[in-house]
Amino acid sequence: MAKRLIQKIIAAALGWAAIQVAVAEGLPDPTRPAQEAGFSAGGNAAPDAGPVLQSVKIAAGRRTAVISGQVVAEGERFGTAKVVGISESEVVLLGPEGRQTLKLFPGVEKRAAQPKQEPHPARSKHKSKRHTEQKAP
Repeated sequence: MAKRLIQKIIAAALGWAAIQVAVAEGLPDPTRPAQEAGFSAGGNAAPDAGPVLQSVKIAAGRRTAVISGQVVAEGERFGTAKVVGISESEVVLLGPEGRQTLKLFPGVEKRAAQPKQEPHPARSKHKSKRHTEQKAP
């Protein structure tokens, strides 16, 4: 009887594990690059997309960026274009087609934060003792 109980427990545990695996397969991969990074579901860069800014590194005296998998620094060339500027969120290219700005997060617009205004407490008509007392000489 104990052997049969152990077999039922093992069968229930295996069934529960199989259900958990089936549920987990429906979840998206959190390590997959975002759609706006220019990657298709297969993990390759979309063929019809232009250059994609993937990363920016700013260190003392040197600024580099990764554009469509290629590491470039300010002043270097990316294809037929020259990298004329690298900032914390974008790279500016100058080429035969003109000036092109690649944004690290194309769907995000940076705005200045509005200062939070604290409500002023109601002023009392009576002064507190702290303001009316004078120190003895």
